[in-house]
Amino acid sequence: MSLKKEIAGVVRAVRTARGLDYGDLAKVSVKANIAKLEQGGSNITLNKLSELSEALDFDAVALLALCIAVQKDEPFEVTIKRATAQLDEFRNEGGEELLQSQFAGKTLVKRSRGKPGNARAADAVKELKASGLSQAEAAVRLGLAKSTVHRYWHS
Repeated sequence: MSLKKEIAGVVRAVRTARGLDYGDLAKVSVKANIAKLEQGGSNITLNKLSELSEALDFDAVALLALCIAVQKDEPFEVTIKRATAQLDEFRNEGGEELLQSQFAGKTLVKRSRGKPGNARAADAVKELKASGLSQAEAAVRLGLAKSTVHRYWHS
């Protein structure tokens, strides 16, 4: 999902609304890059988008919400309501605590090597195994890859 043209339009609109020119954004990037970005001719990293939002004095989340709203052809309030609902759901699923556990202060906690597991899927596989289903039947019922079911089956 590319947001090049949406970012181009939103950045142009915000920059114009703020009465800024390319020179005001020079600390973020060279003028030619900003012009190319505003023409929809280049991608931008999240780091650069964050820096650009600071230079525009416009919240990065709001900037991205505007881009998503343009892409989905919906009012930005709808985009924000959907995001708020997903954040509430994330909180209710224990996501806030899980997120906090990923950091020690501002440092990302190292995770163990290998592919991370899915406890819910593993539990579901074990339940189906206990009920007498085969690995193939469990894979179909859960919509998981056979290799994933095999891994959880034998863990």
